Amino acid sequence: MSEQKSPAVETLRLKSQIGYGLGNFATMIGKQAPKQLSLPVYNITLGVSPSSVSLILASGRLFDAFIDPFVGHWSDRSQTRWGRRRPFIFLGSILTGMFFALMWVFPRGLGENAYLAYYAVTSLLFYFALTLYSVPWYALGYEMAETYDQRTKLMAFPTAIGPVAQILVAWLFAFTQLDIFSDTIEGIRAVGLGAGVILVAFGLMPFFWVKEKALPVVPKTLKVKPPSFLDGMKASAKNRPFRSLTIAFTLILIGTSMVGGLGFYVHTYVLFGGDTKAASILNGWAGTLTQVVTIVCTPLAVKLSTRFGKKEVFMAAIACGVARMGILWFLLDPAHPNLVLINAALYGMESAAIFMLCHAMIADVCDLDELECGARREGLFGAVYAWIFKTGIALSYGLSGYILTGIGFDRALGGAQAGTTLLWMKIAYCVAPAAAFIAALFVLRGYTLNRSGAEVVRLKLAERHIQTQAG
Repeated sequence: MSEQKSPAVETLRLKSQIGYGLGNFATMIGKQAPKQLSLPVYNITLGVSPSSVSLILASGRLFDAFIDPFVGHWSDRSQTRWGRRRPFIFLGSILTGMFFALMWVFPRGLGENAYLAYYAVTSLLFYFALTLYSVPWYALGYEMAETYDQRTKLMAFPTAIGPVAQILVAWLFAFTQLDIFSDTIEGIRAVGLGAGVILVAFGLMPFFWVKEKALPVVPKTLKVKPPSFLDGMKASAKNRPFRSLTIAFTLILIGTSMVGGLGFYVHTYVLFGGDTKAASILNGWAGTLTQVVTIVCTPLAVKLSTRFGKKEVFMAAIACGVARMGILWFLLDPAHPNLVLINAALYGMESAAIFMLCHAMIADVCDLDELECGARREGLFGAVYAWIFKTGIALSYGLSGYILTGIGFDRALGGAQAGTTLLWMKIAYCVAPAAAFIAALFVLRGYTLNRSGAEVVRLKLAERHIQTQAG
């Protein structure tokens, strides 16, 4: 098919791209804040066992992962005057903000089991609301753009905006240590409420600023069954590009989530000898630097992927991550704790490509799925993808707590942890993520949907839609 016969591509409005991108502010707070706050608050402040806290955190993510396909299926089949995705985004953003604030208003003076029960119930409510918001939000982005490069440019907006939210998340625990609060408990109540309000405000932006596209007419000759959970699982298992991409990204998230779970402990006990306030400040600056570098490097990642291809830039960024974890070992120097800021900057460079390109590549896979089955199933594909990688994240959350217990970490010892405990903490922090990144590089070889292949799929779909409308 010649280039002259290519159908016209609808231009995305800047307002829609910004509105969609602002939704990632809420998504990132919802994803990262519980991980950032749970162990410092429930373990270090309240004295709950780190393995128990990690188990609850992992259970919440597993519950979140379990209901993802059902919410995606529900969203795909919804028909309202506001579209398939926007009603979920509206309700989900409000509930997510409410339940996030509720997670941190526990009564004082409870026992360990009571604190665990409170955390378990409120976290399950929170993750249900987050799924109600995030799955349709991702699906909305997958269907907004039409072409290979247009999708990359669209995903640059949430990639650039999300880090601003993560800068805020990096400072949340440090905010609880401000002198205006009598103690950490008072601080986390105020910080949790403020973050909940922000979740609602930014979560509503896609609802008000983005207009959904009308669904393409499905040819009557294609006997399409209503998508279901099993349909989605079977489709993802048979779709090699989707399978490879999902497993690779899951491995990356396991590595980065494990670093996030152990990072506060490494900074507190390896670098600062138990000084949580100094560690929280360093965490804040490290997180800020990572996200600033991500924002700055996002336009470069777009240009590189346009020039060399999404998969090629994606794999190069992962390889940089492996090298970074090797360098990190030498940067963890108690005499010069600020050296870890170098690692933070390097992580920001690779993140700009990894997190943007993964979702742009999933949008290409959704076109391939429509060509093969005749239905648009962004919600279900996005949910199955989320179901797989959230299970991996939950595993990493659980591992973080059990690793701390297994290496002999004892909160009561404060800065007097055993030397072997600190050594193994450092090993887990550096080696495990590097191994996960190497495995991701191996798996990603199975992703075969390049630029030319994606364009062929798009043109075939456009021709089918034209023929259907003419008929």
